[in-house]
Formats: sequence, C-alpha cells, structure tokens
Amino acid sequence: MRVYIVEDEQPALQRLKDMLAADHEIEIVGSTGSGRIAAAEIDALKPDLIFLDIHLEDISGIDLPALIKHNPYIIFCTAYDQYAVQAFEIKAVDYLLKPFAGERLQQALQRVREQVERQNPSMRRIAQLLKDWNPAGEYLTRIPSKIGERIFILNVKDIVYFNSDRKLVFAYLFDDQYLINYTLEQLIQRLDPDMFFRIHRSTIVNLEYVKTIETWFAGGYRMTVKDKKLTTLEISRNAGRQLRQQLGW
Repeated sequence: MRVYIVEDEQPALQRLKDMLAADHEIEIVGSTGSGRIAAAEIDALKPDLIFLDIHLEDISGIDLPALIKHNPYIIFCTAYDQYAVQAFEIKAVDYLLKPFAGERLQQALQRVREQVERQNPSMRRIAQLLKDWNPAGEYLTRIPSKIGERIFILNVKDIVYFNSDRKLVFAYLFDDQYLINYTLEQLIQRLDPDMFFRIHRSTIVNLEYVKTIETWFAGGYRMTVKDKKLTTLEISRNAGRQLRQQLGW
C-alpha cells in the first residue's frame, strides 16, 4: 500500500514514519507539512492512502481533499477531536487522536484494507495468489504491477533492472517498464543475490542481462545492459568494488 503523509510537526511525522516502517506492506511515497504542496504531489504520486493532519502550514487539512483530483483513502491524525464529524462527512476511513498507539494505528490500517477488499474483492484473490507464488522467506519469482484497473504479473527472471525515480520504483524489461509497489530496500532483501545486484542507491540490475562493464569517471564504472536501448547505468564506486569481487574480474 502506497502512503503519503501530510504532517507539519517533524516529531509527529517521524514517529508515524517509524510506526509504519514495521509494516512491510506499506511504502511511504512522500510527505510534507504544506497542504498545497501535498495536493500537487498526491495527484502526481497517486498514493492509495494519505495520513492527514488538521492544522497545516498553509491550509486546514479538512480543506485538502477538495483540492485533489486523485481519490485516496484518508486517515486523519490530529490532536483535536472537534473536527471528527467534518472528517467523516468527507468519507475519512478513520480519525486518530494524537498521541495514538501502534495498536490503534493498525486498527485504522485494517479498516482501509477491508474497504479495499469490499470495493474490489478480486484483489483479495490476487493477493492470496501472489503469496502462494512468493512465500515468505523465499526469493521473489513474480511481481505485480497495477496500471489503472489492470494488473500485470511480471516474471522476475525477465526483468533487466529496477530503478527508483522520484520515489517511484519501476521494473524495466527488454522494451517496456512497469511501476511496482516495492521499495528498492524491500526488493534487495527478497531477490536472489546470485541473480540481482544493487549497483547504485537507485538501481538494481539482473546480472543475466549485463552486456559490458567499463571504467568511467573518477575511477568509477558504468554498465550497459541487454535491453532494447542498450541502456547505460552508473555503478557507484563502492558497488563497483563489491561487483568486481563477486564476478571475479
């Protein structure tokens, strides 16, 4: 689930991020304390869920939903209880009063998941199917990509590389790319290390598709992969040393 946080108090923002980090199904795609910045980024990033404070730097959180075209689920997080009626009038899923415990947060997240399943019951079957394909503790073999109402299932062995761009992660195949709901950190923990290698903080490469590796600027390296465009990718200096050791050149 892709999450965006609108919170103008840094301690509260960090606490919520820390609490959400324990949930491996959650990916935080962005955050801000400005309602107007949030409106633009939410429409661009299209998160599934937003956590929304009431008192923001520039506008009221109650007014934010009217400024966005995208229609995410909303959980309000605030120290003020007097806005609860207004929050539920704009169809908020839940209303959390600060400070809230981890158990209360999980209750709110469960409400979101239940709404998702009610609105699209086929998603439950797809989620179960993906769990059967990718059991916990085993390497990923298939990865879903949702585009509109269509879900594409990508075979991991066909993916040339993964790249993170402005908080979004894409899987690149020979001649196409797909937005996926994983962070690079989650991927590197679930991919077969004999097949995939992180060559840069923003890039993971399938070693089966490496065409050439060559020295580059300031003692670094760059790699050409065997996709349709013969894409060239930067290798960080530290990753270059590790890659040399792994490949034995």
